[in-house]
Amino acid sequence: MTDKQPNLEPGIYPGVQPEVYHTWQAVSHSWLHQLSMSPAHLLDMLDGGPRESTPTQVLGSAIHCAVLEPDQFDQRYAIRPEGESGATKAGKLFKAESEAAGLEVITDKDGRLCQAIARRAGNNTRMAAWLAGEHQTEVSLVWERDGYLCKARADLMVPTWSVLADLKTTITASQHGFAGQVARYHYHQQAAWYLDGIQRLTGRAWDFWFLPAEKRRPFLVSAQRLARDSAAHLMAVTRNDELFEQYKQCRDTRQWPGYPDVDEIELPEWALNETGTGTDEIEEPF
Repeated sequence: MTDKQPNLEPGIYPGVQPEVYHTWQAVSHSWLHQLSMSPAHLLDMLDGGPRESTPTQVLGSAIHCAVLEPDQFDQRYAIRPEGESGATKAGKLFKAESEAAGLEVITDKDGRLCQAIARRAGNNTRMAAWLAGEHQTEVSLVWERDGYLCKARADLMVPTWSVLADLKTTITASQHGFAGQVARYHYHQQAAWYLDGIQRLTGRAWDFWFLPAEKRRPFLVSAQRLARDSAAHLMAVTRNDELFEQYKQCRDTRQWPGYPDVDEIELPEWALNETGTGTDEIEEPF
């Protein structure tokens, strides 16, 4: 069994709407991330159908648009008037009229955040050069690997520079702070997946840059490259290969197991190194 489907062939597809891209049944980094939790997580995602965007995702998309496609912002988003909660008659009317016009409504606070980040991004020399030259945004990639279709969606593609870039909102865009985010959210595996796909499609090596953008003042934006053949890249390639093989096995066997049973719980290393009970110092999560 393969993941091939009618009317979807390997290639580079600019301008595909997100809702269309998400219907493409092809292995993605998001699929592998779900699989890393358990095959059952991935099967649930695939069988559950499309999910509604969360407020955080809506804001992230708005920031992407403000930074990478500023000329499209007013055609996609309507900023709620300052001080308007949306619960009043006027607020409800504004939302209804905006949605009827095909616009996504965001708060005035989020609108200011989008514009602040966009201004900071414009001051980044490297980003400004990329956006001033020939480039494409929201580019969908489809390639074949071992008889399975795979996909990725790049925020920014600059062919003359052989660059793929991905904008990430974050608490800090500093070198060491963002590196922690890369490790925590497996961004290096996403980059490695994209680099593998674009090289299979074009026959040449590309660079992958993250564009971390701070969500709080002073809203700094930087450009940070995941160097090819670096320790982070090689680690990500190995992990992606392992997950891809696991995916193929699940498809072949039609078995999508959840968590394994545990005969003996082993505490994490940090817990074993603690001195004393510390029970009066532990804050309950909320």
